[in-house]
Amino acid sequence: MKKTTLLIIVISFLVLNVNSQELMRSALGVSGSSTTLTNNSKTYVIQQSVGQGSVIGKFQSNGIIVRQGFIQPPSISSKVILEETNLEALIYPNPVNNELNISFNELVKEPLTIQIFDMLGRNIFTKNSEAAQKLSIDVGFLASAQYIFLVNTGQKQFKANIIKR
Repeated sequence: MKKTTLLIIVISFLVLNVNSQELMRSALGVSGSSTTLTNNSKTYVIQQSVGQGSVIGKFQSNGIIVRQGFIQPPSISSKVILEETNLEALIYPNPVNNELNISFNELVKEPLTIQIFDMLGRNIFTKNSEAAQKLSIDVGFLASAQYIFLVNTGQKQFKANIIKR
């Protein structure tokens, strides 16, 4: 009886200490193939893969685009035109007590929208102004804290952190 009990206890400890497979790190394997097809005197290269491990490839011929992989873009690719959207300006003094001055480094032709946000993203102040090269904003009503100062004009934007004393 003692031998049977001891054997059951030993087997129980062995079973408890035996671990099944444990996933430490996983990687998706890369596989696929490529073939060339000819149809009506046109040649097409077809590539397929499952789980790209690197940059997704693309083949283009006679206006036909074939992309590698199973994740395809939801819409037709188009050119992206990047335009400068930063408005260059100087704000002073910073830290500010009562009056904040803004001087734009470029010609401002469109009306301005001036906004001040607290650090939680709440809009504390909004003012619309006609186009001008220099502005003064009364910030005496603000509590002593740090704020985000934002100026929009047309498609351009100026953003800065200001400190109210």
